[in-house]
Amino acid sequence: MIPITKIKYKNRTIKVTFENIEDFAVYYHEKKKLVFRKNLSSKFFLKTLFHELFHIIIATNEFSVSKHGEEKVAALTEEYYTILKQNPKLKKIILNLI
Repeated sequence: MIPITKIKYKNRTIKVTFENIEDFAVYYHEKKKLVFRKNLSSKFFLKTLFHELFHIIIATNEFSVSKHGEEKVAALTEEYYTILKQNPKLKKIILNLI
């Protein structure tokens, strides 16, 4: 299991759980809860994490993406996984900057 129990963003603390759900993950903005499917591979967990972080960011900032559709725009965030996987030096730089 991934050792994460919460995500902080601005003035919010989002509880993170791992449960038997059909979707890869579900974010409940009002409940401040992010649920991941149990037993996701590292690849799918990271892709899903980027996707859900996008949902957290747009919901918290009340940012509308209706022109393109929230899910279409959020799906693009999963490409961070591909970029970081193919660029280990970039990944290391980012990790060192955090």
